[in-house]
Amino acid sequence: MIVPPHRFAGLLLLPLAPILGCHPGPPTDMTTPATPPPTAHTEWIDRRETSLAAEDGWLTLVDLVWLEPGGTSIGTRPADHADHADHADHDGPDDSIVLAGAIHPVAGRFDLSDGTVRFTPAAEGVASLDGRPLEMDRTVILSDDRDATSPVLRVGRLSVTHIHRHDRPALRIKDPESPTRRGFDGVPRFPYDPTWVLEGRFEAAPADATMAVRLVSDHVEDHAVAGTIHIDRDGVSHPLRVEASGDGYFLVFGDRTNGKETYGGGRFLSIAPPDGHGRVRLDFNRATTPPCAFTPFATCPTPPAGNRLPLAIRAGEKRPETSP
Repeated sequence: MIVPPHRFAGLLLLPLAPILGCHPGPPTDMTTPATPPPTAHTEWIDRRETSLAAEDGWLTLVDLVWLEPGGTSIGTRPADHADHADHADHDGPDDSIVLAGAIHPVAGRFDLSDGTVRFTPAAEGVASLDGRPLEMDRTVILSDDRDATSPVLRVGRLSVTHIHRHDRPALRIKDPESPTRRGFDGVPRFPYDPTWVLEGRFEAAPADATMAVRLVSDHVEDHAVAGTIHIDRDGVSHPLRVEASGDGYFLVFGDRTNGKETYGGGRFLSIAPPDGHGRVRLDFNRATTPPCAFTPFATCPTPPAGNRLPLAIRAGEKRPETSP
């Protein structure tokens, strides 16, 4: 912002200007110029937004279906009971997942029995599992993500994965033609601020350490704790508990911008592994908004006890305009 000369100061200078042979100078810019982001940070933003908007990114999420024992059909219209009259072993309610991306009126059927999810295509050429075409009426088991990455079932243009949350099986369904993806125009963010690139000290946790993490659904889970990272800000030390992620760490944190400038459920930060002296680098300019801010069909962790900072961290991503 350009600060104009003070009105009264200008009036006092006018009579003196001819005598002194000088002229009022230009207005003085009293603001601190923004620090331009490093090229590496700009490239990171590009990768982040490209990942969000990818054909299988979070912006494509269109449904989260909690399965009950029995059958659940998927297609562009609800399945009639007669559609499954030939399934003599069917026991329990029959629900329908109705999505335009399924392409076929009744593309197939999921069955949950004894904790196992099975899928049976109802037409030829409408489904594949990890790229392998599935034959009509040939049932396959759809494993979940507890031990490894769950396989990807494609039904029409939809991708379906079996996830296990809240001790229950669920189907996460994505559509590359989702309105959220089509309307995406980037993530709002604070200006780059080098003062929010902090050095922390990592302290490993005992092998069996856990912490209670509340999901946005209010369900509480126990998560393994990799350790505590201690950071200092304005002479005050703040301990933050982190989970393991690859060879580094994953931090879910809250701060005083939550619910106003940033998403109310906190933000995420990925942290590289420590150096030989236990030092880690926390670049809050890379704090990301959880998927739950973009779609109601995600299940996101919220900051665990102790990870809500009494600070306003005006760095990193802000809440999207359409955030719940």
